[in-house]
This record gives sequence, C-alpha cells and structure tokens, in this order.
Amino acid sequence: MMNSRQRLWINIFIVAWAIIAGVVVTLGPWHVVTKQRAQADKDTKEMTQAESNAIKLLQQEDRESSSIGREEASRKAGYIGPGEVASNTDKK
Repeated sequence: MMNSRQRLWINIFIVAWAIIAGVVVTLGPWHVVTKQRAQADKDTKEMTQAESNAIKLLQQEDRESSSIGREEASRKAGYIGPGEVASNTDKK
C-alpha cells in the first residue's frame, strides 16, 4: 500500500499536470484573442480616419455649395462680373 507521503506527491503531480495542460490548451485561444484585438484596433483607427475624412469632405461640400463658396470658385476660375474690371491685370 501507499503511504500518505506517496499519495501527497501523486496528488501534487496530478494537480501540476492539470495546471500545465490547462495552460497549454488555452494558449491557442489567447493567441487568437490577441490577433483579433490587434485587428480591431487597426480597424478602429482606419474607421476614425475615414470618419474624419468624411467630415472634412462634407464641410468642403457645404462651403462650395454656399453662395460665397461658388463665388470664390468662380473668381479662381477667372470670372469677372458684368461691369467689373479685373484688379490683377498684368502690366507689361
């Protein structure tokens, strides 16, 4: 028969084996979780950037569709209104 000391060591071995097996079994899922978290962080950054760009585009569109924005665009394109004289005539 086994004495109490041998049983103790067998129990310690079984518990240690169970702990090690549990750690080994969960390494795979933790690796997947880490990869998913990194991908989610990357996607969040990309989404934030896309939203920022969308806001800038909407603001630009609003500016260009306003009367002041349309006039600025026309002036940049060289429009001179009836009865106006160009102020930036080139002197040669």
